[in-house]
Amino acid sequence: MRKLLVLTLLIFLCACSSQPIPQWKDTASRQLENYKVNFLADKEDASEPHFVQAKKAISSNNDLNLLATAYLTKYALHTAALEDFDDRDFLRIDQLQPQTNNRAYYDLLKGNFGQIDPGRLPANYSKLLPLLADKNLSAATREITAISDPLSRLIACGVWVKYLSPDESILQLAIDTAARQGWRRPLWAYLTRLQQYYSDRQETGKASAIKERLELLKK
Repeated sequence: MRKLLVLTLLIFLCACSSQPIPQWKDTASRQLENYKVNFLADKEDASEPHFVQAKKAISSNNDLNLLATAYLTKYALHTAALEDFDDRDFLRIDQLQPQTNNRAYYDLLKGNFGQIDPGRLPANYSKLLPLLADKNLSAATREITAISDPLSRLIACGVWVKYLSPDESILQLAIDTAARQGWRRPLWAYLTRLQQYYSDRQETGKASAIKERLELLKK
């Protein structure tokens, strides 16, 4: 099973065992993977039912920590596509059964950089956190570029673009990452943001070229 985001959810669900994998684990892992694939392909109507089924499967195990991780998986995908997310369900879980690693990742996705212990973040982001907090663009760009997992890299780009000043280099990195993977939803989101970036700087020729590219891609 491919690694899903920077979290260990699918690894946990599909961990090797001498016993057969329980049905709920198999269902949850397959449905979350299907949700991810459809979300990134911009198939909104097809993606949400998969998340609902994954959530139902996880809920049958009575594990709020695992359910919180599933919600964070969803929120991270929205962040990768520069979208806001409804965090009410996670916050209810966090109030009832707090888990420091989950909260740290949530705070990263919400741009609450000053509240995070870097040791609680996935390894991909622990070195990036102080660069986000200091708004160190050049160092952050190098650190994000060095993230080997493309989805984790795209999430990091999303965090920067959503909460700090957009920059052409990070926007282009996100565009290249999404394009190589064929992820239409984030690709269009970052192209749209790059068009806005050029428009804000009165670079009308570049903005028009991006606008025309988007129109052709969406036909």
